[in-house]
Amino acid sequence: MRQIDRAISISDRLMGWNMLESASGVLERVLERHPYNPELLRRLGRIRLAQGLPHEAIPYLKLAIAHDEMMDPLRGGPDKPGPDRPSDAVAG
Repeated sequence: MRQIDRAISISDRLMGWNMLESASGVLERVLERHPYNPELLRRLGRIRLAQGLPHEAIPYLKLAIAHDEMMDPLRGGPDKPGPDRPSDAVAG
């Protein structure tokens, strides 16, 4: 996780300097080793949006959402109720 945190910190700094290609490259290199990390995927999607490339952002953002739900047991998966996902039961 340390590698991920460092990459995020560096990419944030690069984004602040409007160096979007460099920020993207940092995250892409780490994503090769951690392809299911929702935060890396989410940030790459945001960079693609900032670059005016929504068609490239969508797959990253969709994967981020899918992997975030799988990795966060508090919210539950697609079929499990959680704090952000009410159950189908009707209060009587």
